[in-house]
Amino acid sequence: MNEKIFTMTELDILNNAIHNLEKDIPIIWNWNAIDYNKEIEVDGELEIVLNNRKMLLMVEIKKDVKNHQLLNILYYNNKFQNFLLVAEKLFPKVKKELRENQVNYLEGNGNAYINQNDIFLYIDTNKTTNTQKRKGNRAFTKTGLKVIFHFLLNPQLINTTQREIAEVTEVALGNIPLIINGLLETNFILKLNKNDYIINDYEKLLNKWITEFEQTLKPTIFKQRFRFQNENQDWREIQFNQDKTVWGGEPAGDIITKHLRPEKFILYTKETVKDLMLNYRLMPDDDGDIWVYDLFWSKKLNESTAPAALVYTELMIGDDKRSKETANIIFNEHIKPNL
Repeated sequence: MNEKIFTMTELDILNNAIHNLEKDIPIIWNWNAIDYNKEIEVDGELEIVLNNRKMLLMVEIKKDVKNHQLLNILYYNNKFQNFLLVAEKLFPKVKKELRENQVNYLEGNGNAYINQNDIFLYIDTNKTTNTQKRKGNRAFTKTGLKVIFHFLLNPQLINTTQREIAEVTEVALGNIPLIINGLLETNFILKLNKNDYIINDYEKLLNKWITEFEQTLKPTIFKQRFRFQNENQDWREIQFNQDKTVWGGEPAGDIITKHLRPEKFILYTKETVKDLMLNYRLMPDDDGDIWVYDLFWSKKLNESTAPAALVYTELMIGDDKRSKETANIIFNEHIKPNL
């Protein structure tokens, strides 16, 4: 039988989660990895016997699940009526959304939500074990994330000189080799020969960037919130200086796909607060529905909106289902064809 070859990490996550569950609930269990030739997509089958009731669950194993990855989990849940997500760690916000969508899950610490075949199990009292971030890798610092974003926009940039990369990304030259080495260490890029590199898995790197952007870069580039001076302002009629200011998030998603009616407005800009007020009649307001961030990518890449990869990112890390649907359209029509 040709089974999927699991990394020790995946097996550890599964075994640790099951053993911690056993501390709270007396169960009998059996695990079978899926024959990868069957193309069933998930990692394996977990048979659990609880109070003489048997459950067979189709399992997907993850280290963790960020908000932007929920779409894939919901896909599995829709495909398999007996789906179970096993993850080392799940954030409270993610667990809440999983329960709202009737997704069974088991966390590494033994916390669980299983509602299957007349069996209901809900444990949320076990403390989450803190995991330390990898130290010493410069790729996913604030500066590294800016450089990686440019690699995502233009994968060939990585094969130019380090000086050119520094000029395009507006990052100090000394950071470039550290960032590249960090990507090599984590296998996000591979070295083809002495001078050439290639992104190992574009989608995996993009997902990693999304996670780190939300946690590391985005908070540092936030300027402040605004509102339209005229509450009846049609946002589409505003004419930005596109070399300095562009729509991101929901309005950009609507411009690209015509599939989304914006409720939260995101701007990326190099203009000052005074410029935004004078040029576009925006008023500072801590409760306003316009979030303004520093424009952090090369001005040469500016179009009528933020780059598709960033718009996709903003929509995926939001809570709105329609935003995630729009993000999926952007990925399939504007990102995936260029991979």
